Amino acid sequence: MNILLPVSRGGLFGLALRLAIDTAKAHAGRIHVLFVVDAAEIERIESGASPGAIHLARRAADEARKRMTDEGAASIAEAVRRIEDAGIPVRGEIREGEVERELIAAAGANDLLASAAASHFAPDREDASGKLVLSVMREGGIPILLSGSAPRPVRTIVAGCGGGSRSERVVGAMARLSLWKSSPRGILLAVDDDPEGGRERIATPRRILADAGYPVWEEKILPGPRAETVLSFCESVDADVVVLGGWGEHRWDDLLGLSVTGRMLADGQRHLFLYM
Repeated sequence: MNILLPVSRGGLFGLALRLAIDTAKAHAGRIHVLFVVDAAEIERIESGASPGAIHLARRAADEARKRMTDEGAASIAEAVRRIEDAGIPVRGEIREGEVERELIAAAGANDLLASAAASHFAPDREDASGKLVLSVMREGGIPILLSGSAPRPVRTIVAGCGGGSRSERVVGAMARLSLWKSSPRGILLAVDDDPEGGRERIATPRRILADAGYPVWEEKILPGPRAETVLSFCESVDADVVVLGGWGEHRWDDLLGLSVTGRMLADGQRHLFLYM
């Protein structure tokens, strides 16, 4: 398994690093640590000067490029040291360009992207809702694993079975990577006021796991509003990872307020495995 670990600014990168290490260790993985020097920030510095001060703006842009490159090199060196100490193969890389585009380009050579849900991937960019990595998942075709607010071992996994192709794809992506195949507890969860409808939602994920050689997971069908029910159930079983099929077709504001993914991102207490 090849894990892409983009370096973000701030203390939350440590959570993503810890999760990437734990995942790679459990699944014989390799980690690609990537830092992107934000070309858009450099261009803004260079273009922000008056015509008579272009040379000063260019010097400021060069200084910003050097500062960001030095920061990236230091961050990569520390991450690589910790990963090597854990006995995991690793390589570090610095690229310059538009952050999202570079992450999408790097995603193609990897199987999984690990990140914190709230990250800063550029000097002026807050990614508190995970918007950037969700976009990388959508455009780059890669599953993502988002760390919760605190490190936690993976013992209980809850897979949300909403029915349809997204549930099939996310469970299929998990099975292809053999993620959490030997974890103590796995639960297939469907929210449906009709028990028969809930069983239909669970049927295909159950078959995918069985075909991939997973042990039999528990099954739970609950009535009620979907987002609130999934969140409360995950709290009741102290889930460590929640497996969800990306997000709906809502606007971002709707995502944060209404969807299961948005509620889980806002809650920030559990790791999320997501795939479109």
